[in-house]
Amino acid sequence: MSAVAVRAMFRSHPEKPAHADAMSHCIDACFNCVETCTACADACLSERDVEHLVSCIRLNLDCAAVCNAAGNIMSRSNKAGHRQLLEALLANCIAFCRACAAECTRHAEMHKHCRVCAEACTACAEACNDMLSTMRMPA
Repeated sequence: MSAVAVRAMFRSHPEKPAHADAMSHCIDACFNCVETCTACADACLSERDVEHLVSCIRLNLDCAAVCNAAGNIMSRSNKAGHRQLLEALLANCIAFCRACAAECTRHAEMHKHCRVCAEACTACAEACNDMLSTMRMPA
């Protein structure tokens, strides 16, 4: 689902969730990161020297799992009671994205797919950080 579709869904939601634009941007970045990390893991597995990419593959898959959870939960989390849980989830997503971006950056010169993945992870971490900042401001 694209950010445009998510924004439209939030606008039509009976409870009109606060911060719909920031939330939809973050959800979109999370799902983009899921796709990119999954594809990077697959590309790493196709490389000749897979052994030096094991950490990268694991971080790709872990990052994809965390981003998937964050995107899914954020898509349905619009109650104030979920705020602390969502903040913790976003903080974890940021940590995984930063770790994955750092690992992929180590391989980026040799593997273009790792450069693309590092960029997606960095963008996701920034979107999650923006969402956290937005949540801490009044609606």
